[in-house]
Amino acid sequence: MAHELELFADGSTAFAAAREPGWHRLGTVAPGPMTAQEVLDLAQLSNWNIRKSLGLTAVVPGEKCQECNRKIGAKHTQKCPVPQEPDRGSDDLVVSEEDTAQLLPVDGWVSTYRTTPVTGELQNLGIVSGEYPIIQPEEFAEFMQTIVDTSGAVFDTGGSLRNGRDIFLTMQLPQAVTIGGVDEIGLFMAGFNNYSGQGKLKVVTTPVRVVCANTERAALRNFRSEYTFRHSKGLQGRIAEAREALKINFEWTEVFKAEAESMINTKMSADTFGDLIKAVWPEKFSKPLDDWKKPEHDHWDSLNGLFKNADTQENIRGTVWAGYNSITEYLDWEIPVPGVGTDAAELARADRAFLGQYNKLKHLAFSKSLDIVAAK
Repeated sequence: MAHELELFADGSTAFAAAREPGWHRLGTVAPGPMTAQEVLDLAQLSNWNIRKSLGLTAVVPGEKCQECNRKIGAKHTQKCPVPQEPDRGSDDLVVSEEDTAQLLPVDGWVSTYRTTPVTGELQNLGIVSGEYPIIQPEEFAEFMQTIVDTSGAVFDTGGSLRNGRDIFLTMQLPQAVTIGGVDEIGLFMAGFNNYSGQGKLKVVTTPVRVVCANTERAALRNFRSEYTFRHSKGLQGRIAEAREALKINFEWTEVFKAEAESMINTKMSADTFGDLIKAVWPEKFSKPLDDWKKPEHDHWDSLNGLFKNADTQENIRGTVWAGYNSITEYLDWEIPVPGVGTDAAELARADRAFLGQYNKLKHLAFSKSLDIVAAK
């Protein structure tokens, strides 16, 4: 399932969003911005009561059957109870590795587990070191709420991924970045926490609204700065560091705004836009025009159509910023998906965009666009 949102026994989904649903149309939509407690409750992140086991034990193969002491490959004795187990065939009398299994304590490691919403059953989440501090979703939300209070942002989405192993919370920053007074880009601060021992707690500033696993990956790739919290330290006393992370991220928004402003203030001709296309896809368009095949012609025509005619470029038409946005729009909404129908193609494009499949091309287009500005 592409979104990887957690689905519960009653059919509900661990996701909440303010005002606008996610592309998957799952979860709960709140009428407006959410407080920390509201996003926890609506996304079913409350009362997980995550804790650590008292220890961890591995099941490992030995050399002999634990009941009859026969070695692997030999036959069990007639009195051995193992061949009588209900999951074995009546003629399955040979000692296997499974028959020699024994318990081995794993020193220094424990498992994390929680109370699952809806059913109330216990669920294992992962394996961590014994010193690993548990950061409950409530504690994480409270920490994020402190950041909200200092910046004026609001909770916009929250949810659980991969059967509770990861959670996310996002806040829309109080002011979008407006480029050239006409092109507005919303920015979000997104927080991610992992309970399986396979990830770190992170906060990033991103233009991506996190609504699923795909957008989670896109947000974690499409950023200019991040702040990572090590689980070995916990969150206590980290507010000052979080505020410093905000400072770093807001500095990035100013840099991004300055770069984008330079693009919107620089005119771009159709020929120069063609040069940008060739710089982003040199393997396709560096060869002579007569050697182009239909896919190359279609690709070129689609990009130029967006640059010259797309409604989305109306306020920025004929600028380097429009050229860059024509490329990103093509990658997100126009690029061909062979062998599928229209609906499937749209979903595939959405998945590719959210997964960040074309992020390298987008970053290259941004860099080459800045080169064009510098050359003017």
